[in-house]
Amino acid sequence: MNLLKIFSLYFIVFFNTAVSAQGNFQQAEMELAYHCDVMVNAAESRHRLQAMEKFNEAFYKTLEQKGSFLHTFDSLKWISKKYPDDKSFRIFTWEVKGTEGEIFYFGAIQTNKDQLYILKDDLRNAESLADEEFSHENWPGALYYHVMDVKGQKGEKYYLLFGLHRWNRYENIKMAEVLFFTPEGVPYFGKPVFKKSEKGQQDVFYHRLVYKYASDAQMTINYNPGMQMIMIDHLVRKMSRIPGQGETMVPDGTYIGYQPENGIWTYIDKIVTEVMDTAPRPNPVLDNRKGKKIFGNK
Repeated sequence: MNLLKIFSLYFIVFFNTAVSAQGNFQQAEMELAYHCDVMVNAAESRHRLQAMEKFNEAFYKTLEQKGSFLHTFDSLKWISKKYPDDKSFRIFTWEVKGTEGEIFYFGAIQTNKDQLYILKDDLRNAESLADEEFSHENWPGALYYHVMDVKGQKGEKYYLLFGLHRWNRYENIKMAEVLFFTPEGVPYFGKPVFKKSEKGQQDVFYHRLVYKYASDAQMTINYNPGMQMIMIDHLVRKMSRIPGQGETMVPDGTYIGYQPENGIWTYIDKIVTEVMDTAPRPNPVLDNRKGKKIFGNK
């Protein structure tokens, strides 16, 4: 048998295997899309929770299959799917409303080398959220709406994740999270790359930026490419409009930010002093979408 025939046979086997795999993924996606829709949109909590269990089990098993990284799962419209610019991984996150307003957060990181890490939400047990590093086993759960690649001080790469966590019926949390990978490819969350300076005091570094605010307010934290910085609504304490809430944090129409310099993000105060209706933002985010000392240093 000559080389041309050997190559042709190899190509046919490879092509048929690839087509069969894609067909299997498409079939799996149809079932996943059904459970995904029910777990997010069903009126009764017991239906949402049953669908959640079926979706989670089936989705993780599907992602474990070789070649699944190439399948886009476009019909899973009720979960967040984010890729960095380098396409080295993708991160899925989703939230499910339980009974009495409880929200559950789930996620998975899948690398382009077929490594899968299931994210287990443990945010409520964090002692100092702004100052800690976490693994995928005790992930500070969030629904991510933006990811960006960043080069660190020593040339290493890390990623910024901007996410939302609905803490309770009265308050939400938004954060700028740091994701990095060890040389072995294991993901970790949190890195002291956010610097805040006070006159006459030592610089303070945070592992992530965390803001709790009124659930009926619109609060922005995202990277603004036009201004080349992270822009954040400045929050002030105010009586909530929700009965029983009491005082909480709301935007006052001004903005603070963090500006990049050699992989470190430095705090900028009052980058916008004019009161505005809404913050400038590069893309729409999930504006409408848990106590221990989880916020770290003041």
